[in-house]
Amino acid sequence: MATKLIEPVSRKLNVVGREYLSALDDHMARFGIDRHYYPLTIIVHYDGQLTQKGLAEILNKDKSVIVKIIDRLTARGFVQRQINPEDRREHFLAPTNKARDVVPHLIKIFEHMNKSATKGISKQDMEIFENVLNKMRENLVDFAKQEPAPDTI
Repeated sequence: MATKLIEPVSRKLNVVGREYLSALDDHMARFGIDRHYYPLTIIVHYDGQLTQKGLAEILNKDKSVIVKIIDRLTARGFVQRQINPEDRREHFLAPTNKARDVVPHLIKIFEHMNKSATKGISKQDMEIFENVLNKMRENLVDFAKQEPAPDTI
């Protein structure tokens, strides 16, 4: 008997995500940044008032992942860590002038790519799409909390 083939929803999302990021990489290479575009825009938006912990919460990422992202952005000259004088365990993320120069270009590229990616899709369909994605995320969070299903073999 042949095995039933089921494509995970995550694969479909991953394929679209990879296409988006590949195109974004092509457009951003001239600015000296090759990843972590969205975290950089957040850091510039908060302009030195955001902590590593705050960034982790916004991005819903583990603190160790955030440390690696900040290390890379720091090494590339986009971000500086500044110790919070009121709590030395906490670091504020300060964008450099290089980051402030690059982010407006990044925002324009995001806008252009989002417009291109959603060409031919109505505003109503995009709202439905975003609602569906949010509901899928909620469902998966709930699913992860469930007890594993007993082995059916």
